[in-house]
Amino acid sequence: MLDLAEGRPALVLELARATGDAPIGRAPARAIELVGARLAALDSPTRATLARLALADAEIDGATAVALANDTEDAVFAALDRALGAGVLRVVDGRYRFGNDLVQAALAADVLPHRRAVVHADAAQRLEELGAPAASIARQWSAAGRPADAAPWLLVAAREALAASAFADARRGADEVLAHDPCRPEALQIRARALDAAGDVGTLAAYDAAIANAAAADVDDLRAMRALAQIKTGDAAGALLAVAGVQPRTVEGRLCEALTYSGAAALGFADPSIGTTKAAAARRLALETGDEASIVIASWAQAAAAHARGELRDSVLADLRDTKDLPHLAVRVFDGHLCFTQRFLYGSRPYEDVIAFADGLASEALRLGAARGHAFGVQLRGEAELLSGRLDDAEAHLLDGGRLHRALGGAVGESHALQRLAELAMLRGHHASAANLLDESLDVARATDIGFHLLDRIYGTRMTLASTLDPAGGLVAVEEAEAAVRGPLETCPGCRINFAVPAGIAAARAGDVDRARGYEQLSTYLAGVVMRLPAWDAALAELRGHLARATGDAAGATACFAEAAAGFARAGQPADVARTRALAAEGR
Repeated sequence: MLDLAEGRPALVLELARATGDAPIGRAPARAIELVGARLAALDSPTRATLARLALADAEIDGATAVALANDTEDAVFAALDRALGAGVLRVVDGRYRFGNDLVQAALAADVLPHRRAVVHADAAQRLEELGAPAASIARQWSAAGRPADAAPWLLVAAREALAASAFADARRGADEVLAHDPCRPEALQIRARALDAAGDVGTLAAYDAAIANAAAADVDDLRAMRALAQIKTGDAAGALLAVAGVQPRTVEGRLCEALTYSGAAALGFADPSIGTTKAAAARRLALETGDEASIVIASWAQAAAAHARGELRDSVLADLRDTKDLPHLAVRVFDGHLCFTQRFLYGSRPYEDVIAFADGLASEALRLGAARGHAFGVQLRGEAELLSGRLDDAEAHLLDGGRLHRALGGAVGESHALQRLAELAMLRGHHASAANLLDESLDVARATDIGFHLLDRIYGTRMTLASTLDPAGGLVAVEEAEAAVRGPLETCPGCRINFAVPAGIAAARAGDVDRARGYEQLSTYLAGVVMRLPAWDAALAELRGHLARATGDAAGATACFAEAAAGFARAGQPADVARTRALAAEGR
């Protein structure tokens, strides 16, 4: 209220009287009159220009100001100068806005209601002539009450927003079109893709609506996109049914098809040879187009298929050779291997074998002069050493891996190194250092476009750290993590277990049994269907031990912790063995 009234007592009183009748944002008539008296000092041409500008929603740029004012550029800019000098307008990030809502409301009241639509339509036409951004043109046609004229511009703006990963803006534009034209095919497709990118629960239904209204030529591409969205939810069986018989015609559609089959194969639901064939074809097509984003996605599909075949090493080495002369592409290709190579680290191979693989990769990368592959191999060795209890060696290689990634602009690798170093600090009891490293890791992860491979790990470690220090604080950390990590832009099925197990343990230790049970159910699926690795089976047993303890089942807790210790021993992870043995001993 004080902001609206600018501290003027008369306006404060008028606004106070209005609070029982309308929201503060709707300025009462008497308050508008008082502000109008203040504006009386403006000359008539300036006030007339400002009255038209006041019809804009909030901030406007110079081109929109000229279009709304419907005058010459020189005349409009002179009026802007006078308004700025009088304090009626101010500049915010290179755009103009009124000093407060009352000033804007008082000026807008100068334009009679039946003239406002004309002003907005004139502005839209002038903005079109000026080549203004589509979103600006659409806003003016919408304000003029002409949705049919706004729709083409809304769709252009929505496409641009989708390409820029501004998914909420894309959805808003599509929704505005659909409010007046519910079956518009392009709007339905944009809406489905925006919901998909945001991990919205309505994604599959949105794709169904888009498919039902699409031209025949677009249907199979949309079906492939829908199938991949289904894979992201963990429904591999349903995705395979959805993609059956599909023959996409675009690069994007074929990549979605390849990722669907490769992902289903990696989850154990499809023949790895099908994923291999589809991924290889998609990669050839991507290479023909020369589109780097498509090449990266195709390489991820191949990595998933290779993992399903048990030949991930060959896939990684092939990508190393293919990208050795394209360092900027190599960074993104190897970033995509993160969640697949992590599977080496949780019991699928003895750690000596993992270290040998990492050393071989690093050596081959040095021979080829491929900096990203070298950094990747060095860091993978550090991770294997960390999990196998060789902390001093691990620290040296993780520090080196982080430094190498930072030098070549590999933000994903750098963030991951920091997260692993935080785990190492926790093992040494350096909790403050671990917290600082996690903060730094999160800052770096947010600067990447594939943070979804990182956030589960970072927040998982944060929850473990907080719960170790204070069970109540651990629950707070869980709640913060749940708010921060949502949807396929921030998580992936292969990484989610890094979040689910720590969250369940933290919830159980804090006594939130219902939340802990929910995470135990999710972890059961992830460990048994997605991961299928000894160390994660052991981690699930540990979670069940904490849940049993939280419900008063001391004997059950002891048995679960003992099972976890045996599993971690088979995986070769001594720190986890020591922790779970100590937990088992507490119940004896």
